[in-house]
Amino acid sequence: MKKLTPVIVNDLRYLDELAENDSLHKTTFPELRDQKQVLIQAYNDYVVNCGNPWSIAVPAINDKLKSGLLSHYSSPPVSIDYLDRIKDSSPDVCPMCGGFKPFTRDHILPKSDYQAWAIFSKNLVPACDCNLKRGTALKGNIATQARVLHPYFDDVLADRLLSCKITHRSNYRWFDLDIVYVNPIHPEIASIKYHTRNIVIKSGVEKWLKGQLTKLKERPSTVIQTLPKRRPLTEERVREGIEDCLDRNDELTGSKNNWLSILCHGLLNSDGMVHWLTERHNATLVQP
Repeated sequence: MKKLTPVIVNDLRYLDELAENDSLHKTTFPELRDQKQVLIQAYNDYVVNCGNPWSIAVPAINDKLKSGLLSHYSSPPVSIDYLDRIKDSSPDVCPMCGGFKPFTRDHILPKSDYQAWAIFSKNLVPACDCNLKRGTALKGNIATQARVLHPYFDDVLADRLLSCKITHRSNYRWFDLDIVYVNPIHPEIASIKYHTRNIVIKSGVEKWLKGQLTKLKERPSTVIQTLPKRRPLTEERVREGIEDCLDRNDELTGSKNNWLSILCHGLLNSDGMVHWLTERHNATLVQP
């Protein structure tokens, strides 16, 4: 999860070029030329309403244009040259789930239901395979207006939203782990929860976090790389090392909700974990 600056794309210029391209008669010509003003209005409506699906009106375009726009996304004409730039605009963290190395794109308004925005740059964000795991999840309870958060428009994504609660059992031999919300009474908590359930958790964050706990048992410095491998530490120094790891990873990814930061924040705020990590660190030092 990450607040992201959109790639600069002149969407209306691209619409103009596609609309006048008569070689696209099998996909969008002349339908796009004839219905271009409808799409321009749809694009403007999207921006005015900050991509909020509860507020955006779905335009009436015919089936051939819907199909043609989907075709342009899956097999872009030469003139559409911005799709890779969008995919590569957040190289270190997925803006949708907080996972690592996004390699594809996701449609905020799913293209299967919202074809009018299939190639609209502000409806496209870089993503990892959470794109597939999300499916078409978009809107939750109408009473709360819960929805998927938008990396380009939702400033809340710049805040620390997620942490984890780690509970130890059997003298730290086993752990229970839950994703928790840093501010449970946040004004946008309904959408934060909806986004977390339908994208972050579905993407496998809990499994990843539990895997990191296993690595921490073996040697904390393999996960918290700000801890020295060869020097014993006090509990205070271990806490400082975790805090440094949290801060550095926030800065590296531009996100306070990347998975490693969620882990570090949970370690710092779960009872007994800093004490346990100190013992594990000092018991597993690399010998010179």
